[in-house]
Amino acid sequence: MLKKSHLLIGSVLALGSALHAEEAVAVVTEPVAVQLPAAPAAPAIEVSEAELVELVGYLTAQGAGVATLKLDEVGIAAMAVGLGKGLSGELTIQDFPQDAMQAAFGQAQARAEAVQAEEAELPAIDPDGLEVIGLAMVAQSGLAQLGFGADDASAITKGFITGASVTEPDPSIEAKMPAFQEFIQARVSVAQAAAAAAGAAAAAEGIAVSKAFFAELAADTEVQSTESGLHYKVLEPGSDAKPTMEDAVLVHYKGTLIDGTQFDSSYDRGAPAEFPLNGVVQGFGEGLTKIGAGGKIILYIPSELGYGNNPRPGGAIKPGDTLIFECELVEIR
Repeated sequence: MLKKSHLLIGSVLALGSALHAEEAVAVVTEPVAVQLPAAPAAPAIEVSEAELVELVGYLTAQGAGVATLKLDEVGIAAMAVGLGKGLSGELTIQDFPQDAMQAAFGQAQARAEAVQAEEAELPAIDPDGLEVIGLAMVAQSGLAQLGFGADDASAITKGFITGASVTEPDPSIEAKMPAFQEFIQARVSVAQAAAAAAGAAAAAEGIAVSKAFFAELAADTEVQSTESGLHYKVLEPGSDAKPTMEDAVLVHYKGTLIDGTQFDSSYDRGAPAEFPLNGVVQGFGEGLTKIGAGGKIILYIPSELGYGNNPRPGGAIKPGDTLIFECELVEIR
């Protein structure tokens, strides 16, 4: 959570693309963006919106390599049910316990490996697990963010079933790709504008809350500040030698928001974290230079020294949020 790059690290697994080679099979991996086929040289044709929505489902299945799992009609239908429920809002990933999610993708991984090994008998994936995988694909593919919902569920699942049944894309689709790309790009533009507007509004609210928080914090005489805007309270100074921004450190920490929401904790993981101070958000790195090994400190990091208006999507940290870290500098490396 502290790294500058917004790594998608979490418990939810998703089907990755498996169209890399003729013998490739679907694999379980971190979510990846589905790559649309390049615009072909074939003459463009007129395509109805209904066909384009159906094509969304077809390409979702093809991009995820679902067909390479060699599911029967019942299995494909079960996955499509999950996809449809996700689009309609009937179910979300949060409705399933973590162990159910891991079990479903564990079964998919086992089957993928068996297909790759050309085993005569393939491990089964139970219908409930397939439904979970279909549901997860809604989140992975970004369909909801592109405005696809309940009204599109029937057409998308229809296309998905077709795409999940064939290992090679239908050649006739190539002629539809210019229209499809124009269709999707329009939705991407709308989604980006909506996200920017929502982010700006959230950032304004977060910054207003932060200003009030720092105004109250000024009454605490033990809190110090730097020219950058970082505020901090030294609980224990630690050793005389303090790290520089060029050093790596071993740190135990807990990160919370102003309202007390915890978003990260090395204590919960049972081990301190090691990282270079110039490889984390600015306020966190700067703050740890204020204590030595064995020292403890509380950091109050305004958004401009944290994740600003662009935190990792879907996380607890929102645009404009102030970050509060309780830190213990275990060792300077």
